Amino acid sequence: MSTRKFLSRIVLLLWITSLIIAGGLALFTLSKTDLLSREIPLTPSNTPSKTPQPSATMSPPTPTITVPPPTLTPIPPSSTPEIQQLQVIGSSVAGRPLEVYQFGNGPVEKFIVAGIHGGYEWNTIELADKLIDFLNNFPEVIPPDHTLYILRALTPDGLARSSGFGGRANENNVDINRNFPSNWQAEWPRAGCWDYIPISGGKAAASEPETRALMAFIQAHDFQALISYHSAALGIFPGGQPPDAGSLSLAEAVAAVSDYPYPPIDAGCVYTGQFVDWSSDQGIPAIDIELTNHQDSDFEENLKILKVFLDWSYSE
Repeated sequence: MSTRKFLSRIVLLLWITSLIIAGGLALFTLSKTDLLSREIPLTPSNTPSKTPQPSATMSPPTPTITVPPPTLTPIPPSSTPEIQQLQVIGSSVAGRPLEVYQFGNGPVEKFIVAGIHGGYEWNTIELADKLIDFLNNFPEVIPPDHTLYILRALTPDGLARSSGFGGRANENNVDINRNFPSNWQAEWPRAGCWDYIPISGGKAAASEPETRALMAFIQAHDFQALISYHSAALGIFPGGQPPDAGSLSLAEAVAAVSDYPYPPIDAGCVYTGQFVDWSSDQGIPAIDIELTNHQDSDFEENLKILKVFLDWSYSE
């Protein structure tokens, strides 16, 4: 083979190779252009966003759940009537109520009075409140044929004013236990008597509204016996001057179950205008019981006294 022919073939081969390469490049360019022409531009209007949050106006409605009303079982009325009843029998000088609590509905009526010396003998009122609570919880203590009344505070003005000496009198500075129309005196010998601050027995017997209210309440009833609570320390005093037989019998029955002194301690005091003496004048056996001190209610001891008091009866 001549040199000329060999070179001609080389040139031809290079020319064909160039054509093939050029054709491939052209096809590649056309293919890329077609792909680009088919892409979707990423504009704000079609850019994928995060999961949209529902707006308040577009929130789906909350489903309504219908709950049927509960079936109510009627509670039948109690067959046991309310035992304790409260009544206001009058008012103090300052207009405070005189509250009496009633337990039972029997024909035999008995009476307990506390707080005749107001705040100075506040522990007698505390005792009355404890007895009231006890009887509310245990009404069966009252015998079926009995009615028991409890006056918790005969001198509420003194209770409101002070728990010291200044709480003994009512708003008129009258000692209510010196104001009853039984041996009443405007003044009395002070030796041996309570005499810490000036105090009076009133302008006249039964001059005070507290005294008159209690007298009217007692006269409207047929009390078989009564106890007036005081403090402190002198013991058990039967009503009457001299003491009547019924009051002596009641004092002895109470003394038998308590530690209170009986006969009572004689301090030499002359007692005038006393509640239990006036009660004795009405034919009602009555006693004063003085608690041990000015702080304690002696509740447990007086529960024993309560039982004796409710069981006690007297016939001449």
